Amino acid sequence: MKRIKKGISLFFIAFLTLIFLFPNARAQTNQTNIISTNNTANLTVGDLFFSNITFQDNSSSSSLAFGLTADVTNASLNDIYYEAISYYYDSNNNLIATASSNSFAVSDKSKLNFMSNLNILGNNDVQDIKYYRLEINIDNSTSTNTNTTPSEIDLYDSHDYVIDKYDVNIVVNEDNTFDITETITAYFNMAKHGIYRKIPLKNKIVRIDGTSSTNRAKISNLSVDNKYKVSQSGDVYNIQIGDADKTVTGKQTYTIKYTYNIGKDPVKDYDELYYNIIGDEWDTVIGNITFSITMPKKFDSSKLGFSSGTTGSTANNNIIYNVSGNTITGSYTKILSPGNALTIRAELPEGYFAKASNIFTLQDFLIFFVPIVGLIISAILWFIYGRDDKVVETVEFYPPEDFNSLEVGFLYKGKADNIDVTSLIIYLANKGYIQITETDEGSLFSKGQNYKITKLKDYDGNDANERLFLGKIFKSSKKKKSSNCNEVALSELYNEFYPTVNKILKKVNSKKNKEKIFEKTSLNKKKYVIIMMVISYILITAIPIINYSGLDTFFWALLFPVIFFISLFNVIFVNKSIFTNIYNLICGVLLGGIPWLRFVLPVLLKNNIYLIGYLCGLICLFVMFVCLKYLPKRTSYGLEMLGKIKGFKTYLETAEKDKLEAMVMENPTYFYDILPYTYVLGVSDKWIKKFETITMQAPNWYVGTRPFSVVTFGTSLNRAMSKASHVMSSYPSSSSGSSGGGSSGGGSGGGGGGSW
Repeated sequence: MKRIKKGISLFFIAFLTLIFLFPNARAQTNQTNIISTNNTANLTVGDLFFSNITFQDNSSSSSLAFGLTADVTNASLNDIYYEAISYYYDSNNNLIATASSNSFAVSDKSKLNFMSNLNILGNNDVQDIKYYRLEINIDNSTSTNTNTTPSEIDLYDSHDYVIDKYDVNIVVNEDNTFDITETITAYFNMAKHGIYRKIPLKNKIVRIDGTSSTNRAKISNLSVDNKYKVSQSGDVYNIQIGDADKTVTGKQTYTIKYTYNIGKDPVKDYDELYYNIIGDEWDTVIGNITFSITMPKKFDSSKLGFSSGTTGSTANNNIIYNVSGNTITGSYTKILSPGNALTIRAELPEGYFAKASNIFTLQDFLIFFVPIVGLIISAILWFIYGRDDKVVETVEFYPPEDFNSLEVGFLYKGKADNIDVTSLIIYLANKGYIQITETDEGSLFSKGQNYKITKLKDYDGNDANERLFLGKIFKSSKKKKSSNCNEVALSELYNEFYPTVNKILKKVNSKKNKEKIFEKTSLNKKKYVIIMMVISYILITAIPIINYSGLDTFFWALLFPVIFFISLFNVIFVNKSIFTNIYNLICGVLLGGIPWLRFVLPVLLKNNIYLIGYLCGLICLFVMFVCLKYLPKRTSYGLEMLGKIKGFKTYLETAEKDKLEAMVMENPTYFYDILPYTYVLGVSDKWIKKFETITMQAPNWYVGTRPFSVVTFGTSLNRAMSKASHVMSSYPSSSSGSSGGGSSGGGSGGGGGGSW
């Protein structure tokens, strides 16, 4: 019996001795009552006092999180590790979610930042949470149980090398640069020269809210406490540390210091700290990871989060951290596997990095340099080979003698087009070769308008193009409904007549003809301007798109704006009717402008350098296009003909009624003789309008469906010419915990490394 009493006494003495000698070994716990999310609470657990416990809803921010925050006061002189467990209830006090996290409190004051990702709510929303309860468990005995030093674990003996300790100290500056110190303790199981670090200079930023962006980085102020050499391969900055003439084994420590500049934050509504403390490209295990991050000013710690694991992971259960003032300290409590990352993200107020500036790189330089050089080259080529002598306009009441409307269009513009060829319909009709008849054709539910062309006589002139045009109209169609070989419906030429149009254009726009009105030395200079325009356009589009959106949208971003710009240039530089210009502009906006707003503009707005460079490039392209248009220098003959045609065009636009009546009295068919030329000079509407109040006889070559007047005739003829131009040139178609809103490896920096 005495022996039993003695044993019990010794047990109690030993127990009390452990309590007094190791007070931190006691597990301590406490919890709040169930608290409304609208209210705050306080909680005391041992030496820790949690005040102003507050429910935070950040579900509408980019962090996509919710949870509890509090001010923590540690009355002891030591760091205290604790476990926090939160319980969330709905309006009926039903438990809908729980979360737990490990953290530590430094001596004096710090913050509890206990946030969780939304996925722990299952089918519930943050709005369903009406109450919360916080439980704190203190048990320091569990803080140092796990060995996280790989070289002391047999499992990793087969590795060439391991990293026993990796400490990262980051000082974040207001200009969005990071002063980084990495202290890496490697252990080599076999002889190696040292380690290497790979640091990315281009970062693809991926957030869990689905948004993404790209930034480019610049590294400066590099120092290494060992022999090293630097190289760059693509978008990767390589630091090779060690001596090629010497190998090492066992424990080796390397300290790398550098400044990492990621430039201006591309997000418009907020700034962010999103950085890979450890990148996902290390080829070995890493133990004892610790970090310290000092922010330049206050920030909302409830929008701070960490993630670790393989790329895209939002797990954070192996990370403990503390926020004290503007400093974040913490550690990774396990051994990080090869290819895994440790990432921090915090949403910050817009303007937090107010002093940040864009990084100007070689690519940025090219965006400005190439278009400006292209502009200068184009201007020089125009000045030397395209600057015409002064054109002297002469007063002309008729077009140049012995030239049909097609040839006048060529002489005036320097290049004939589809409208010029189509004008031969009116020209030949007025010469008595064909008759144009307006017809109605339709279906039960719709009524359309077509035109019938009837041959009145065979061609007996000397112009090869007129002969070809007239002959092919009545032979081209495979869709003829009439057995009469001397008549054809205009609609029957659809997708049939274009080879004839192309053949005529090729003959008229031949090099031989162009050399009559342009200097030979100036004709082949256009290709250089075109090459510069293509290169400039590709550069100002490709660099921003590839950097921020990738290759997936590159083709569309390049194609659709071209449609818009071509339509815009047509409206500005090509003489067409106002209705045609409006049509071109609408098509350009729908097919090019809207896709440009979708693919290109959002990218440009992410970087002011790209936006300014793009606008500068467009201005250069516009000037290059103007130089291209006016580049061929006219010969003396070309200038003489241009002066006559310009004088004739001025007369068509400005002639007074009295003069026109006199011309009609002199030549009753004067209006119709001039009409085909007004189409190639782009003044047909003005010409027809001038004769609205002048009595005119109907032409014998046009048969309408309504009583004749100049107004109805002009309207019908414009419609006929528009349809003819479309039909005759048409081609057949052909087919052809909270992670803070971030994820592991999704931020800037990090990279990886290996041994060599």
